[in-house]
Amino acid sequence: MINMGIEEDILRRLKSVNGVIDAFVLKQEDIDKIREYEIQAEKNKAAGGMMDFINEGVWEVLSKSSVFLIFIDETFSDRKHGQSLTLMKDPSGNILGKLLRKDEIPTYQKRNDVIFMGEDFIIFTNVKTQGKPYFVIPAQEVEELKDLKGISASLCIPTDLFFKEKYNMKGENLGTVIIGIDKP
Repeated sequence: MINMGIEEDILRRLKSVNGVIDAFVLKQEDIDKIREYEIQAEKNKAAGGMMDFINEGVWEVLSKSSVFLIFIDETFSDRKHGQSLTLMKDPSGNILGKLLRKDEIPTYQKRNDVIFMGEDFIIFTNVKTQGKPYFVIPAQEVEELKDLKGISASLCIPTDLFFKEKYNMKGENLGTVIIGIDKP
């Protein structure tokens, strides 16, 4: 854990980010709950149980010395991310597909080495699959906490619902994100 003054500063910084409704420091019991729900979600698989997935971002965030929870609205999601929020990989680490940001879609629509699976997910046709593909939800850098090497991760739906109920957060289009940092 980091000291209380630094935690308060981080909470203040997080609450000032556009789209962040509220922010909290997570206690060990909350972190244990995240582990429980995320393990179950990975066992249940993605795509209606047809495909494995790993929420790498959650596990990376939980490895940090301090973990924060933020509640976000849709304006938070409009931020640019340096990497895709969802990837499709194979066991060799090849990226077979990815979820596109809205601003990336026109560029990829002009390419002949991708197939669109829906509106914003693409499969690369020029990458040879080695083994069984699976989905990955990677960690994202938190620009506002770059000096602390802050990273964020999206939670699975049951974990999201657990925290919304615990903190009595109601409203359409609200999401939850966890953020991890190491001691400064």
